[in-house]
Amino acid sequence: MIIFWRSVVLMFLTFAPLDAIAHQVFLSSARITENPDRQVSVELRVEGSDLEKVFKVPLTIRGGIVNPHELAKHRSKITDYLMVKMAVANGAGDSCRFASKSSHEYFNAVLLETKWDCKKTAGELFYHTSLFFDESPTAGQLVFITGMKQKTPPLLNAKTPKISITGRPPTFMETTTRFVASGIEHIFIGFDHIAFLVALLLWARRIWSVVKVVTAFTIAHTITLTLATLDIVTLPSSFVEAAIAGTIIYVAAENFFRREVETRWLVTFILGLVHGFGFASVLKNFGLPDNALVTALAMFNVGVEIGQIAIVGICLPIILTVDYVIVRNAPNAPNNRRNPAFVYLASGGILLLGVYWFVERVF
Repeated sequence: MIIFWRSVVLMFLTFAPLDAIAHQVFLSSARITENPDRQVSVELRVEGSDLEKVFKVPLTIRGGIVNPHELAKHRSKITDYLMVKMAVANGAGDSCRFASKSSHEYFNAVLLETKWDCKKTAGELFYHTSLFFDESPTAGQLVFITGMKQKTPPLLNAKTPKISITGRPPTFMETTTRFVASGIEHIFIGFDHIAFLVALLLWARRIWSVVKVVTAFTIAHTITLTLATLDIVTLPSSFVEAAIAGTIIYVAAENFFRREVETRWLVTFILGLVHGFGFASVLKNFGLPDNALVTALAMFNVGVEIGQIAIVGICLPIILTVDYVIVRNAPNAPNNRRNPAFVYLASGGILLLGVYWFVERVF
């Protein structure tokens, strides 16, 4: 037993740093308006928590709300930093003349409002950004261009750092691809969701059990994802993130006392409702196009399901293979295919991860 708990602690120390990238994609947004006389307004919205990581200052308070007093202390250097990361220019690289800027807090974000004079800048105008690209390879910025009737906001990143302010709107296929890809990406960088799924699968020995559990999770999070995205039911993000960590703790702890998974789909459904609210917060941060709300919601959910199926398809064979090797080589191995020591070890590691995330998100 001492050896077992030492192994669990070792797994915790190994995987605990994963929290540094779970749900921490550097994502900002920009709203661009081309006014008469080639005057361009750009409103940049940046999460206070992301700026905290860059400047190493306590910019936010509980719930991620930007503290106005802290922002006042660091406003100048934050504004200068953001200004360096953006530009309005033509295809030849000739920049528009900068006219004005102002910044202030807005709930959990910092808003930087700028104006650019492009009368002397000939040709098609482009908006450029490099915000957070040097901080994270997954950093991106959503761009809303007034009057373009775009079905979904384009996402700028290190590979595509600029967009035409007067260019064509994205096609339906581009909209679909963008939101499906976003759903898949969120699953693969959401280590808390992966931990939850793996904990659910550890005792499963038949495909039908896996199908029931995954289907229950899918239906549950689809319900709350839809309700929260449409603002029918809303919960504070700080509560949701802590509750998701709580679901991980529950399923991991349950593995120590319950091996039967045939009826686990019901518990999975209930806990999956919590995860749906987490998915919704990510989708809202991406920004939903008013004229393609249903498409965006559906395609993001499709992406989540593709990612979820891929995770199950990757993890389940690994679980079965490792378990088979342990059962085959272990002395006095059980007749049924699943060694309790393996499940307890894996569940212990996931349990400690859940506790770590819960404490970090609550306190």
